[in-house]
Amino acid sequence: MYDKNENNAVSKGVELTLGSGQIARSPFIFPENRLKLARLIKGKGFSVRMHGYEYLVAHGGRFLCLILLQPMEGIIMVKMFKWIEDSHKQVEKIIQLIKSLDSVSKLIVY
Repeated sequence: MYDKNENNAVSKGVELTLGSGQIARSPFIFPENRLKLARLIKGKGFSVRMHGYEYLVAHGGRFLCLILLQPMEGIIMVKMFKWIEDSHKQVEKIIQLIKSLDSVSKLIVY
């Protein structure tokens, strides 16, 4: 959380207080959490190429999905490529990994 008195942040995410309300922020703001997601995806047997806030995920030598993180906006988009027969099942595994690290952001799958 963000502590305006100490000006520090921890890798679990950032909460900023604006006016009377709070805005929760994604833990993917921090590079170590983005790297952790890449390691978790690889650990499930997928190939992954990460560049900043984007991940290109493959399975069985074919592209499976594209993950786009927008942590400052609290949005995660997953573009599923449907040319793999069981792509829905495979992408669901990845979505569960994302949710295990970030329960705050809005997840859009298309």
